[in-house]
Amino acid sequence: FRDALLMHSLEKVDAIASTPVKLSAELADERGASLFPDLILPGEAERESLWNLMETLFPVYRSLLGPGFKQSLDIIKDRIPISVAEFATGEQVLDWTIPQEFKVNEAWVEDPDGNRIIDFAEHPYAVWIYSRPFEGEVDRDELLQHVTTDPNLPDVFPMRQSYYRDAWGFSCPHNRLQRMKPGRYKVKIDTELYDGVLRIGEMYLPGEVEEEILISSYLCHPLGANDNLSGVVVAVELFRLLQKLPKRHYSYRLALWPETIGAMTYIAKYPDRIAKTVGGYQFGICGDDKPVGIDRTKADGTIIDRAFHHAMKLVTGEIVSRPFNIYGTDACHFNSIGVDVPTANISRAGSRPGGYAEYHSSADDLSLVSADNLFETLLTGWVALMTIERTHVYRGTYTASPFMSRHGVYPYQHGAGVGGRASIIGDAYYAIIPHADGKQDLLEIAERCEMPIFAFNECVEQFLKAGLLTACDG
Repeated sequence: FRDALLMHSLEKVDAIASTPVKLSAELADERGASLFPDLILPGEAERESLWNLMETLFPVYRSLLGPGFKQSLDIIKDRIPISVAEFATGEQVLDWTIPQEFKVNEAWVEDPDGNRIIDFAEHPYAVWIYSRPFEGEVDRDELLQHVTTDPNLPDVFPMRQSYYRDAWGFSCPHNRLQRMKPGRYKVKIDTELYDGVLRIGEMYLPGEVEEEILISSYLCHPLGANDNLSGVVVAVELFRLLQKLPKRHYSYRLALWPETIGAMTYIAKYPDRIAKTVGGYQFGICGDDKPVGIDRTKADGTIIDRAFHHAMKLVTGEIVSRPFNIYGTDACHFNSIGVDVPTANISRAGSRPGGYAEYHSSADDLSLVSADNLFETLLTGWVALMTIERTHVYRGTYTASPFMSRHGVYPYQHGAGVGGRASIIGDAYYAIIPHADGKQDLLEIAERCEMPIFAFNECVEQFLKAGLLTACDG
């Protein structure tokens, strides 16, 4: 299956990435025949769409609440029909309080000679996100108590925030701080904190059942190509694909929120949705060169975990799987006490220690991510969702092996029963017969037989139609 998935290289698109993509929407066997023609897969159009949205969103200055967050959701509205839910500053959401909106007008520091050495106009990370206003003169030692640098990346601006504390401050490259001489420094931070609303961008796609799968990502940093935008563009593209399905078994909901406070607001305001949510994926930090991986759900071994493992095996050939951990950000809140919605964090480098050096810095720009990596994450996530869609429990109505051609379902067209080697779809007809015991789900059967779950599409449909199988889970 993986060889088929990687078979056809797409042409390089120089405006999008410097290397060709080796993934295509057409799955073919070794003879070039289509393996799974009913399986919709992303292709070049989706790859271009991912990068276009990344480039469009990247320049916007975002914070937890503020005009940039609204602007970003408006941009996304041009791609998919999201609605925006709003919740007022000061509202209690579980143990948290929704903060004020935040806006930066200007922020700078001038040295004793009148040189502007730190300036928001040079880079948005120059001032802490949610910094309080301040204006005055301070000496060098006092100023340094309000300046953050990263000695490990001496030429970049680290991103810092003071969301829930009354503080003001700047960030600057460490090399620049080393050159700051004694004396009096002029400081001006013109920021606005005002009552407003927390916004959550949402999209709902109904399925055959009310049980929901939640796809989420956070949208609350200025810039931040990898940590902030990579998960958002993948999540948006997943919903563009989900819209195209002729039918969906599960219902799907997209939620784009400010990190942590958005998740807390969603959990507090939508207990009815939480009760119907069978699990979910949070996408974030998934555009860099590290392998696609999963931080598993707290419950572990759920369909959310198993489906993504299956997808990684099929798409990348490498299962990168980590146990549930605290670096899953919003996924942690959904797995937590009183919620217990099995949610996996999907990332590449991730925010864990040793993840990637550019984390929360001005070096996390468009050069750090690629359309190829975003596309591979998208494809893996999509295959995981399509795996979940097919993971049902079936029971055979026969005793021993049925005489298939008597029921009009023999897979001659796949090379079975004519003296040659059957294709993988033909093999699936035989593989399901001894395993459909009403206890194993289809993914367990596929994994046990070392076959992709999609190989069973046709035989399941034909066996159900012939009355050889019954569905045990609706």
